[in-house]
Amino acid sequence: MNVPNAPRGPRRRTPQNATRAACCGAGIERLEARSLMAADSQMAVARMAVGMNLENVVDWSPAWTFTDAFKASRPWIAHAFNTATWGTSWDDASTPPLQLDANGNVARLATWTNASGQAMQQRAGTLLFRDLGGGYAGGVYRAEWDGTGIVTFGFDARVIASGTTATGRKFADLQVTPSDNGIYLAIESTSPADPARNFNVWMPDWEGRRFAGQRWEPGAAFSPFHPLFLQRLAPFHTLRFMGMQETNSSDIRGWGDRRDAADVRQGSGPGGTASQPIVNGISVEYMVQLANDLDADPWFNMPHLADDTFVRKFATYVRDHLEPGRKVHVEWANEVWNFGWGFEPSQWIAEQTRLPANAGLDPDLAHWQIAGREAKRDLDIWSDVFAGRTDRLVRVAAGWAAVDWVTGQIAEAMGGSFDAIAIAPYITTTDEQRAGYSAATTVDRVIADTRANIATSVRWTANHEQLAREWSARLGRPIQLVAYEGGPHLDGRGEPYQTAFHTATNDPRMGDIYRDYLRGLDAAGMDLFVDFQFTGQAGAAPWGDFAKLHTMNEPLATAYRYAAVVAAADGSLWGAAPPLPVVGIASAAIGEGHVGRKLLVFTLSLSAASANPVTVAWRTANGTAVAGRDYVAGRGTVTFAAGQTRQTIGVWVIGDRIREGNETFSVSLSSPVNATFAAAEARATGTIVNDDGVVRRAVFAAFAASPVATASTVRRRR
Repeated sequence: MNVPNAPRGPRRRTPQNATRAACCGAGIERLEARSLMAADSQMAVARMAVGMNLENVVDWSPAWTFTDAFKASRPWIAHAFNTATWGTSWDDASTPPLQLDANGNVARLATWTNASGQAMQQRAGTLLFRDLGGGYAGGVYRAEWDGTGIVTFGFDARVIASGTTATGRKFADLQVTPSDNGIYLAIESTSPADPARNFNVWMPDWEGRRFAGQRWEPGAAFSPFHPLFLQRLAPFHTLRFMGMQETNSSDIRGWGDRRDAADVRQGSGPGGTASQPIVNGISVEYMVQLANDLDADPWFNMPHLADDTFVRKFATYVRDHLEPGRKVHVEWANEVWNFGWGFEPSQWIAEQTRLPANAGLDPDLAHWQIAGREAKRDLDIWSDVFAGRTDRLVRVAAGWAAVDWVTGQIAEAMGGSFDAIAIAPYITTTDEQRAGYSAATTVDRVIADTRANIATSVRWTANHEQLAREWSARLGRPIQLVAYEGGPHLDGRGEPYQTAFHTATNDPRMGDIYRDYLRGLDAAGMDLFVDFQFTGQAGAAPWGDFAKLHTMNEPLATAYRYAAVVAAADGSLWGAAPPLPVVGIASAAIGEGHVGRKLLVFTLSLSAASANPVTVAWRTANGTAVAGRDYVAGRGTVTFAAGQTRQTIGVWVIGDRIREGNETFSVSLSSPVNATFAAAEARATGTIVNDDGVVRRAVFAAFAASPVATASTVRRRR
């Protein structure tokens, strides 16, 4: 473990400030020297850097991502309008998919006769800000489009003016009163020769700024992103685009499948629609623009099905357009260990393990070897594209926080083609705790259990910190430890305690827990923490509530978890934190005894009382004494309640009649929460004093002279 603010080998951190100094360098390659960024050379050691995961671009997100809200609209939904009954159905099996052009515009609308002989007309619809309980911006929106056709609006939108602009575009001014319905736009008819297309729906004016008419393309002098979206993302040094790229369900195989800047929208949703089934996320042009707007380091995830050409062209665009001074993190797929619903990369890897070409792989290792092999292939392409500029590239080996063995196997399969090891050390309740939960479970209990489980997250981090150190030594260059995701993970899974989980997640005390958690990760050696996630719908959901903001304009005074992450990002968390108490453990000794077992007690102490509970993990290790023969191996966690400064742990010593000298074993402490150590590792020695035969007198003399022997002990032994 590490003392906060003390150097730890490869760790190089820089403070985050208004100039957004570069952070978390990838170190020195064996074959190609990597120079430190200027900010890195100015400060060798700093606190954990903090980034943010961004939500999928979907119509049900509360994020005001774009000034043109149409960019986040739902993929086109095919409607079937019955001219006889005037009834309209949405995306039913009898409705043909919409015909679209290369940019996602509706090219034509079909007509047909149904089984009842009734004339049917196809229409196209889309939704904006749906299912948000009215949690989006109200006011006057401006819609514009090209072409000929009948376009209508509904749900929360009412047309208050319409016509044709001086440049020949159609327009409609929409008075929007937010509700759960959102905004509805429909194309009821269109001309195949001049279809209604290129839609924009600009958001209301904001703080004197008007967005109507701003049609962004790469190189434009203005940003396509809403000022409030930018403002509330500004504290974070790194932006992970996994969600925006729809990584878990991406269908991208070749460069032609990508979303590009000219597409009418920049989101696809996890499943697309019948008319737009390809899930391809946001374009690289928009992602690079956002990183440049915020002077932030982007983190991209390569789609698991993408071919080499896609990876190379993506990397080349980033290299050529990301502003100087920025680093790019690159990861293959996402959570290759996760077989939950929607995590398609894991399923794909499992399919590969069954192919004849992989029959020779060890079945216990095949999944991780294939994952590492695929990651290496893509990241080697990035290395080639960034040749001569690799100080700007951080290749990520992403593993499983709870099982560092899996992370190690993936890293082995990558063969050193990485610069950082990444995990997701979420705080979550254990299965044992959940087994005792019910509809009567209180928020207080959930809060207490969550706080107690910080120790587990810190232990996972410490285990991977050691793995990063080992790889640093093997590769001869620094390997970072980063969190690709993290934070409270209270997923109710539809159980009766789900509401208690949601309430606890948004309780003010969760902000304090988050602060302690972030301090613990920093002390355990985390270089970069990327929170999950920026925005999301409010409400108790089976998968939990990860959003730091439930509305874009949410009052920050009640956004407790957002405030905690921002405090770590801007550095105020570290400056405001009181000095952590130092936990230590004293050596101890005991006579062996001839038969049975004796309890050797070790005393742990805090240098000062803490207002928060302090936890620390411990475990024994052999010295000259051997577990199972001379003592019983042990491990566990010690908790100091608020205000306590002393605790004890016991290790059983096994008696025998063998004539032998003193024997020793060690007890080591690790993973402190709300405390720190005075040295790189806290360790005590347990001495088993032999008391058999001739050896006994010599052993006793040595023991009596030791500082751990008390007067009463000496008298008894005489």
